[in-house]
Amino acid sequence: MKIVFACLLASLFAGVGASNASTLIVGNKYEGTVSFIDLENGQEIKRRETGGAPHEMILSPDKSKAVVVSYLEDGYVGEELNVFDVATGRRISVIKISPHMGPHGIAWLGESNNVIVTTEETNDVIKVDVSSGKVIGSVSTDQIGSHLLALSPDSKTAYVTSRGSDTFSVIDTESMNLKTTLPAGEGPEAVWVSPDGKELWIGNNQSENIFIYDTGSLKRKETLDVGYLPIRIRFNPDGKLVAVADLQGHRILIYDAATRKEIKAIDVGAVGAREPASLLFSPDGKFLFAGSQRDGKVVEIDTEDWSVGRIFRAGQGADGLEWSPVKTKPQ
Repeated sequence: MKIVFACLLASLFAGVGASNASTLIVGNKYEGTVSFIDLENGQEIKRRETGGAPHEMILSPDKSKAVVVSYLEDGYVGEELNVFDVATGRRISVIKISPHMGPHGIAWLGESNNVIVTTEETNDVIKVDVSSGKVIGSVSTDQIGSHLLALSPDSKTAYVTSRGSDTFSVIDTESMNLKTTLPAGEGPEAVWVSPDGKELWIGNNQSENIFIYDTGSLKRKETLDVGYLPIRIRFNPDGKLVAVADLQGHRILIYDAATRKEIKAIDVGAVGAREPASLLFSPDGKFLFAGSQRDGKVVEIDTEDWSVGRIFRAGQGADGLEWSPVKTKPQ
């Protein structure tokens, strides 16, 4: 009996280790650092300095490198991208992008060596070869506050929200040509594409609604009047659910993607994680992570019942999030 019980325990913990043996990477935008958190034990393994205002980040296709932007803050305008090795937590290069300034939204273009980045201060979008550290393409949005972007599943199209112009722009990522610019709501910021590539969701901060577009026709097909500031939007991996961060209400809202109905409201403020400004689903969809910029924490939410599980300590202004199967070494 003892042998059977021991085997059962070993099997159980092996399963837990297999799912949690990974690293959560957090950009701490108020202190200019990046945290590497071991998801097996929930501890911050390393915290490393980066450029100023590290808001957003993206991982390489093999999840071994993280590229972190240096955005804007009082008295500072970023002109660089910082590249980190996940296994060691070491900054391995700094990519200078001047004359483009204020990088914020970032995505990796498929299996290439290239990232695409909004450079908000100069109202443009750039393509950067991470291996060579060179800017290899750029296009002007001619809009104010080009802040976030989302990619189509094939990475050939980028959708860029411009908060100051109340628009979104559609960019061909191969030619780096501006295809069109269309009206959104008031203060558009959050933007995401459904996993099947058919829908584009845009959150409008001032008008407190979400516009849903058909990506084929670019016609607006629906408006969700949510009544709060929807700062971030993320589909879960299978595309059936949508998570929305309510910045001022300190909540995460979960919607059925097909019916648009709210199915759960998660009060992360109640667990001391106010102002959730970032969202990330684990690749298997079992967990949703939310960064609390006000309290410097990341909340782990179990998507089976939407219960709050562990709360990880990060740095001041915990914002951009990424998940890697590569474990950061303590030394």
